[in-house]
Amino acid sequence: MSTVRRYRAGTRLAAVYSRSIEFKKTNEETAMQSEFTMLGSMVAQADIRAEQTSARTAIDQGIRAALLCTLFGVEREAWVWPFRAAPASALHTQPTATGKVQVRAAQRNAARMLGDLMEPLGRIGHLGTLAGASDLDPMDPGPSHTVLAATLAACVAQSLLDEQPSDDANSDAAIGSAVLAGVESAWRVRGAITGTRPGVGFHSPGVFGTLAAAAAGARMLGLAPDACASALAIALTRASGLGINSAASMIGMTHFGWGALHGLEAALLASQGWDASRDLQRALATLFGEDQARAAAQNLAVPGTRAADALVFKRYPCNIYLNLLVAMLEEVIQDGPVDRIEVSMPWVPHLDCAQPKDLRQARNSAQAVAAIAGAGDVSYAAFSGPPGPWVPGAGVARLLPNVQLLMDKDAPTGLRKAVIGVRAWRGASLIQEAQRSMQSLRGWGAEHARRLMGPSDPHDGVAALYNGSYLRGFAHVKARLASVAP
Repeated sequence: MSTVRRYRAGTRLAAVYSRSIEFKKTNEETAMQSEFTMLGSMVAQADIRAEQTSARTAIDQGIRAALLCTLFGVEREAWVWPFRAAPASALHTQPTATGKVQVRAAQRNAARMLGDLMEPLGRIGHLGTLAGASDLDPMDPGPSHTVLAATLAACVAQSLLDEQPSDDANSDAAIGSAVLAGVESAWRVRGAITGTRPGVGFHSPGVFGTLAAAAAGARMLGLAPDACASALAIALTRASGLGINSAASMIGMTHFGWGALHGLEAALLASQGWDASRDLQRALATLFGEDQARAAAQNLAVPGTRAADALVFKRYPCNIYLNLLVAMLEEVIQDGPVDRIEVSMPWVPHLDCAQPKDLRQARNSAQAVAAIAGAGDVSYAAFSGPPGPWVPGAGVARLLPNVQLLMDKDAPTGLRKAVIGVRAWRGASLIQEAQRSMQSLRGWGAEHARRLMGPSDPHDGVAALYNGSYLRGFAHVKARLASVAP
């Protein structure tokens, strides 16, 4: 009898505990939905003119750097997405079982169809894909690729307005406010996810880039707060791009294009009254896993705007973590190449690639980037090359086997806290021993842009992007794309 009573008492306790957990979960989900509405209000009210000088400067530098990386993508990385007018001679052919050569025509038609894939919505998908290939876009401290998508979406959406801004100052303010809305909202959602690392779940340009583009497009279109929330909800259902196919892969470049395109599409659909589920908790758990992605509502509701002041700027066309590595090696290579390098950094597994197969992997390989910088050249050209297998120069090939990489699984990966360490030797002498925070990668302007561009800038790209309004810079980028891929 006592056993029965104990059993009944235990089942009652379990039921109470279960109801308590369910009640807590329901409260969390309700809170997350209300925070989603809060994000919509924040997007609708974003105003760059109300921000502190530091935030206005960071957004300005971010927009111009995003346009520059798009320009580099168009002019130097067009091979990544060549599907506009692929010549028949470039297509692979082989005999069929019947002996008739039919693959050429099929591939030509396939290339033509692919050429139309990213052309809608002002060619934003095409621009985003090539921009991602240049590896120069600024990042929020998530880390997430948000500035590029927000910039492209804002510039494209601006063309839809009934009333165009009266002058460059008003035009820049409108685009700056839209980009601020995109970066801030996407960064908050990224910050609400706990326990994830780069390369886990979904690639950030396909998720947080999509959110940033949706918010930027919604803000530029002047949507009401509830419609802005709808744009973000629609963007989450468009999220895509596996983290295992990161920027180190060719297909990962399309995540940037699709993120920008789908984000702008989400804003346009929201402007027509469309909506999607606002269960943010479930959406994030679906994308990143229940255990790894317990969204923290308090991270969404932080007062004020904070993402702009925390932006991290790439200075070289390679992975954001490896940018800091290059910056530290640059301090010693003016006296000549180094002979041995030891790199210590947080555990980001896709950056451990001792033998890169192609340029994409080389730019995202800690060993390759260390060897490139340690060999003495940190220009854009040093990180570039033709499609196909990566063929390092003699100096890089000599140094590559002498790069040791140490990754710490317990070290933080967020750009607010991540630290990179470098030790470098020339002969038997230790000539560099340094540790730097990722937050030391601050914004830059026309001077560094000219250095990246190099001695040849026949179309005056730097002047077009840095001496005028954002829209004039965007017009220059689109004109260059039209000339490269009409």
